[in-house]
Amino acid sequence: MDIMDLEVFLTIIRTKSISSAANVLFLSSSAVGARLKSLEEELGFSLLVRKKGYKTIQLTDKGNAFI
Repeated sequence: MDIMDLEVFLTIIRTKSISSAANVLFLSSSAVGARLKSLEEELGFSLLVRKKGYKTIQLTDKGNAFI
């Protein structure tokens, strides 16, 4: 598990947005999404509920437990 993947995930939680996390971390939104996907693949479950058109994120039950 990469520490940067964890930092990205926690920044997404703190900012409640992938794009806001990207701004805070000085990364592109696609880089943040790739880091999140990498973490989710390693863990074997989704951390966030992804809904097109929504501005803020929502954690899955397993995402809440992971925190």
